[in-house]
Amino acid sequence: MSDRRLKVFQSVAKHLSFTKAAESLHMTQPAVTFQVRQLEEDFNTRLFDRAHNKVTLTPTGEKVTEFAEKIFGLYSEMENSVRELTGEISGALTIGASTTIAEYMLPALLGEFKARHPEINLRLKVSNTDGIVSMVEDSIIDLGVVEAPVANRNLIVETCLEDDLVVVAAPDHELVKRGSKVKPADIKHYPFVSREEGSGTREVILQYLINEGVNPLEMNICLELGSPEALKGAVEAGMGISIISRSTIAKELKLNTLVAMPLDPPLSRSFSFVRQRQKFRVTVMEELLEFAHAYCNRK
Repeated sequence: MSDRRLKVFQSVAKHLSFTKAAESLHMTQPAVTFQVRQLEEDFNTRLFDRAHNKVTLTPTGEKVTEFAEKIFGLYSEMENSVRELTGEISGALTIGASTTIAEYMLPALLGEFKARHPEINLRLKVSNTDGIVSMVEDSIIDLGVVEAPVANRNLIVETCLEDDLVVVAAPDHELVKRGSKVKPADIKHYPFVSREEGSGTREVILQYLINEGVNPLEMNICLELGSPEALKGAVEAGMGISIISRSTIAKELKLNTLVAMPLDPPLSRSFSFVRQRQKFRVTVMEELLEFAHAYCNRK
């Protein structure tokens, strides 16, 4: 139904490799190259730069990528809408999740949902909270699951789960030896391992510290990392302390490679579903939302 050349282009843009795109599409590399060249001829411009054995998108290629995501999203929405009219609960949904949720919450939720509805095709995109909100706004994904407040009147935000955040440190750290709750003011006295800018976790932590009278500029941020796993590894190595979701450290607590200490006052944040307010609701989306809310209520 969709333009074959655009699908091939999208695969090359995703992998930034003609060889990997050919493998994923079960095509020969010359066939992939031919399809992309045809698209470039239609647009009368290059979509990829090919230099020094490296493939990169040109500015035009980046713009075509944005529209390709929207086009295939609309195709998916059309297919879902037609199936809804026939009473068939099937189709495809593209879900986006911030890193913490994608790694620690969604695998079990989506696995259980897929077992109940094998006819529904689920796709998952992972980014930080800012990236997920942008993808919902641009119709690149149908549903986002994020870990920070979202202020956008065009989006519907529904809380699904409360998540506790705690201070973590290596077992021999000075804070652990004190054996008490950690005051916000204590945090600025130690090297701090932080998530990257745009992370929902980072946003929630900084706002908490500001509310408790701690100036973030006074913090000794020694590292900024893009995932909970990298953050935990840095703390285990004794590079600093951090604040992280309790749900992400079950294994480390069991192995005694990290110690969790509660904050005083405590800190929690909501995991939320985010979707477009005006977007047409289809049965498959309703089915997933209903299941996800029930799943979260059991936690």
